[in-house]
Amino acid sequence: MTDSIGMDVTGAVAVITLNRPDRHNAMDNAMSAAFGEAISAAQDDPAVRAILLRGEGQSFCTGRDTAALGVRAPGVSDFAHVSKSQKRKFQILDSQKPFVAAIRGYAIGGGCELALQCDIRVASETAKFSLPEIDHGIITDGGGSVITAAVAGASRAKYLLMTGERIDAVQALAWGMVDFVVADSDLDARALEIASKIAARPPIHVAMAKQLIDGVHGDQIRRGIREELVAISALYKTEDRQEARAARAEKRDPVFKGL
Repeated sequence: MTDSIGMDVTGAVAVITLNRPDRHNAMDNAMSAAFGEAISAAQDDPAVRAILLRGEGQSFCTGRDTAALGVRAPGVSDFAHVSKSQKRKFQILDSQKPFVAAIRGYAIGGGCELALQCDIRVASETAKFSLPEIDHGIITDGGGSVITAAVAGASRAKYLLMTGERIDAVQALAWGMVDFVVADSDLDARALEIASKIAARPPIHVAMAKQLIDGVHGDQIRRGIREELVAISALYKTEDRQEARAARAEKRDPVFKGL
């Protein structure tokens, strides 16, 4: 584990902190690997009954660090790279222990998806959400399409994915993407209160409740994430993907050709 990920146990709640505030908690390879290790440690600890995710500094998480976006180890295909990264998403979705997200500031791209993968989401008044992958010439790969459609509705999911626009905490609450909105100063305490309340209940009953409710959309979400893997692998090869990268590097408007 690196300094970019912290974990403390408070009562029966494991508090996992994304700790790269200078990059708005954007994840590079080392941070992503450490995050997966922290999740596994919390899930394997019999004293832990709920898991709270939070970000240090001004933001929750801005997804994949743009400096590492599209970077692959030698000989690793886009399909294999994304497939490996999706394992963490399933770690959260398939966990018997519930996840609570405390969302402050930006929850962008993979950070927004990370929040959506959690069971309960508490946002501060400063929170901003977006799925801007389209501006990078790709698409969501962590359930952004299907989870957003499940909680907010198909047309709202289309709006977010097709425009990349940001919405604030009030809009996210109205759309069902978060469950509570609180003052920034109250965020950590409120999220911990909820996680602790759940952790105080019988763990088998909590796990069963999670399984029953996840069954409503669970198969569709898991299938959708696997379909996102195929879609993003194809989009990485398009000319428009390369144009999006070039335009961002050259600080100009892209010219897309549908190729």
